[in-house]
Amino acid sequence: MIPYRNESPALALEVPPPAVEMVFVGNHCNFSGCLITTTIQELGGITSAALTTFPEFQRFVSSTGAAPEVLLLDEPLMRGLTDAERDWVLDLPGLKLGIAYSTMEFALACHADPALRQRSASIFPLNVRLDVWLSIVKLIVHGGSYVCPEVIAARPTEDRAEPAGISGLTQRQLDVLQQVADGHSNKRIAENLGLSIHTVKLHLHNGSLRLGARNRTEAAMRYREMHP
Repeated sequence: MIPYRNESPALALEVPPPAVEMVFVGNHCNFSGCLITTTIQELGGITSAALTTFPEFQRFVSSTGAAPEVLLLDEPLMRGLTDAERDWVLDLPGLKLGIAYSTMEFALACHADPALRQRSASIFPLNVRLDVWLSIVKLIVHGGSYVCPEVIAARPTEDRAEPAGISGLTQRQLDVLQQVADGHSNKRIAENLGLSIHTVKLHLHNGSLRLGARNRTEAAMRYREMHP
């Protein structure tokens, strides 16, 4: 479907927008029409809206009478929120919040924010591969929460729990990497571990990052070196 865009306050008042499941709020460079269309198609054509300012989003929620299920904000938009606007977002019932960052400094600040952590806000970079982006958004839509592993690793040790294993890999990442090393496809790994395919892809992506592997084959080799 074509994402809803409305940059006219007058039109927003005269023609109430339809109820939507996902809203993107940010500039056109970060949330391009192509990116949004591809995301919505991958998600099975869920209803969506693309807005560029926070007042537009507030009017949108007021017009529809309900908050969307998923709200994705880019860093410039999130940085520009007042305390009152930020509290308004966090008070929206049942909202799944995703923050797409462009600087590590901002990502770390978001991850350290108690209110955002309480809402299990997802924090992920804007400049990821399309398949990783789609996997992250799918995870959020299905009720999961994602924080980029570089953000977790960059936090002071005393502020985060020790990861499972001396390698810094979580148990799920180890499970997926073992299956990869055994030659299984993502579909078979998902079946074996009782996970969705996009969750398998995320665990593989994050595990590869922690191992410094550039691809699936290299990740399997490095796992085998650790677990001969």
